[in-house]
Amino acid sequence: MYDIVIIGSGPAGHTAALEAAKCKLKTAIIEREPEKIGGVCLNEGCIPLKGLLHYSMHETDYHYIRGNVMQRVGFIRDGLRNRMENAGIDIINGEARFKSPHEIEVAGKTITFGNMIIAVGSSSKKIFNNPAVYAPEKIFELGEVPKKALIIGGGVIGCEYASFLNNIGVSVDIVELMDSILFGEDMESVRTVAREFKKKNIKLFEKSEVMGISTDREVQIRSGDTIIMEKYDMIFEATGRRPNTGRIGLDIAGVKVDEKGFIEVNNNMQTSAPNIYAAGDCIAGPMLAYAAAREASTVISHITKSWQGNIDYDMMPKLVFSCPQLGSVGVSVEKAKKKGIDFRVYKYFFKAIGKAVVEGRDAGFLKLIADVNEGTIIGAAGVGNEMADIFNELTVIIQSKIKIAALKECMFIHPSYSEIIAEALNWG
Repeated sequence: MYDIVIIGSGPAGHTAALEAAKCKLKTAIIEREPEKIGGVCLNEGCIPLKGLLHYSMHETDYHYIRGNVMQRVGFIRDGLRNRMENAGIDIINGEARFKSPHEIEVAGKTITFGNMIIAVGSSSKKIFNNPAVYAPEKIFELGEVPKKALIIGGGVIGCEYASFLNNIGVSVDIVELMDSILFGEDMESVRTVAREFKKKNIKLFEKSEVMGISTDREVQIRSGDTIIMEKYDMIFEATGRRPNTGRIGLDIAGVKVDEKGFIEVNNNMQTSAPNIYAAGDCIAGPMLAYAAAREASTVISHITKSWQGNIDYDMMPKLVFSCPQLGSVGVSVEKAKKKGIDFRVYKYFFKAIGKAVVEGRDAGFLKLIADVNEGTIIGAAGVGNEMADIFNELTVIIQSKIKIAALKECMFIHPSYSEIIAEALNWG
């Protein structure tokens, strides 16, 4: 019998397994695709896509880029497997299905456990049942690079894929049903990304809908009152993701799901079966690797120390790895207004940041939302390059409630992209 069994080896699964093993719990992790240890994030999502984007800034040969990236992904995957094995974690291969709240069957064998973490992740939605339409992960196994591609969906995945394809010379169109691409993000930031996309000849059909797709990839697009017919070499659907909760027998274990199939959990990530927890993309919330990892840590802390979960998703930084990147964290201008906060916005442009200018990557800006009475930064949004590291810094600043006066006393490395934080506070 295991102290804890985990279904899925993605960011939630392997984080939970490693932390459980560190706490001396007898741990097993079940992975139905052993060649994909690390889950979607490592094998066909976060890591390889960011690799494609990085190399495509300097190289346009798709097959060279892909080969280089996937080789490095293999190194990471092997390292993760070795790390789990060295920690004494049993890796069990096969499809899992519950037999009871304390038993699960894998490859014909019954495994008993004290606690369980469901970390089965998610998969791409399929709205268009057409062989001419591919799921986003097809981008990692292209035979021939298309000359012209359509991406259905202008969310995070769609914009990141569009950036990569555009970088390697593909003509890209995006069709987005909502009022704008990246709907729900800071609108000033979204307008900047849209403007940069148009400069790069990425064509945006916003407030538009795909009405039909023929088997030879001719697409009917309704944009306002206009019907447009376009033919593409390749079509990708990036209309969201759905939880992989349908085949593991949750009802047998007494685990409840909502109307969309997401597992219902409390603040401790407990399901309706008290000894069964869930984390990552299979619960309703942000589908982010670092969110999944934090949720997994919350589970282990609750099991081993009875700590109560208190994840503040509103303070979780978000980043779109488009070209340029878009990020946000904390309180937005709109939320500050609704909350009646006396706030000030500090804003500075990358066109005034030496490193960005000399490297030819000076599109965008950073704006900081400050609470005037507290003298602290409570939120930020912006567009530019190297934004992931900038927003990591801002997350620490915001959550630690560091005073603006203290930040102004700090010296930032010059030249750097992150010095825009200091420049915004001093001159914005």
